[in-house]
Amino acid sequence: MFKCLPRHDPLGAILLMLLSLSLPARTYAAATSSSADASQPLQEVTVNAQRVLDEKTLSHAVSSFVESHAAAGTRINQIGRWYDDICPVVTGLQPPARDFVTREVLEVARAVGAPTRRAGKQCAGNVEIVFTRQPQALLDHVAKSYKVVLGYFPKKEDAAQARTFNGPIQAWYETGTRSENDHPGSFENTIPPTAQLDSDLTSIGWQPSGSADSKLGKGQRSEFAHVFIIVDSSRVESYSMHSVADYLAMLALTRATQLDKCAPLSSITDLLATGCSEPAATEMTSADRAYLKGLYAAELDKYLNLERGDVHERMMQQIQGK
Repeated sequence: MFKCLPRHDPLGAILLMLLSLSLPARTYAAATSSSADASQPLQEVTVNAQRVLDEKTLSHAVSSFVESHAAAGTRINQIGRWYDDICPVVTGLQPPARDFVTREVLEVARAVGAPTRRAGKQCAGNVEIVFTRQPQALLDHVAKSYKVVLGYFPKKEDAAQARTFNGPIQAWYETGTRSENDHPGSFENTIPPTAQLDSDLTSIGWQPSGSADSKLGKGQRSEFAHVFIIVDSSRVESYSMHSVADYLAMLALTRATQLDKCAPLSSITDLLATGCSEPAATEMTSADRAYLKGLYAAELDKYLNLERGDVHERMMQQIQGK
C-alpha cells in the first residue's frame, strides 16, 4: 500500500523522544533577549539585494539565484515545495530558544505564502530541526533506523553521500509525487491528497503515470513530505539565534543547493558560505523573500525549465515592485 500525504507517522515521535533523552539542551545568549517577550509578533526586517545596473544583469542574477535555491527532485526532476501545512518541531535547545526558532520559521512561511496551520491548531511535526554537538552520530543513527527521512536517492553513491554530515547545518528532504491522473480534475480538486512517497514507489519499481497529452509537463508535481535538519551546535554559536533561525527557515521551505558558495544575489544562505566578496547577510534578505514568494505562487506541475521560468518571472516582479 502507498503512504499518502499528509500522514501521521510514528517515526517523528519516536525520533524526537530519542533525541530529547540523549541530547544536551543548549541555548544562546542572543535568544534569551530576543525571546523575552514571546507575545510580541516578529517584525519583518529585510536587507536589500545587491544593486544591479540594468534589467538584463538583474534577470541573469535572478535566473542563477532560482537555479541554486530550487533544486529539482530526483524522482521526476521537478521543483518541490510544501502543499501541506508546515509544522516545525525543534529539539536540543532550551524552551525560549526552541520557541524562537519555531516561531521564526512559521513567520517566514506565512509571510511568503507557504501553507501553515491556523494559530492554536495542533499538527503533526513535518519539519524536524535538531541541535546537537554530535551531528554525525545522530545521522548514523537515523540512517540505520529511519533512513526514509533522508529522502530518495536512485544512485548508491548519492545515498552514501547523504549519510555524511557536512555541516554546520544540513537538511534532507523526503518527497512525494502526485499525479493528476490519481483523481479526475485538477490537482486542487484532489481531496484527500494522494501524493505517493517516492521511497514507497521505489520499493515496488513503479513510476507515477502522469499525463502525456501536454507539451508543458507530465501532469505531475513534487511535494515535500518531511524535512529533517541537523544543526551542529558547536559550529553556530558565533552567530545570533535570529540569523540561524532565518537560515533554517530557508532550508525548511526550499531545497537549496551550493550552500557552500555565495548566492548570485545577497541571501541568508551566504551566512555559512566562504569567500563572499560582500559581507554575508545575517537575516532573510529581500531577494530571499522575493524568491520564496515566487516559489509558493508558481505553477510547479510543468517541466523543470518552465517551472524555473515561472519562479524567475514572479521573483523579478517582486524585486521590481510590479
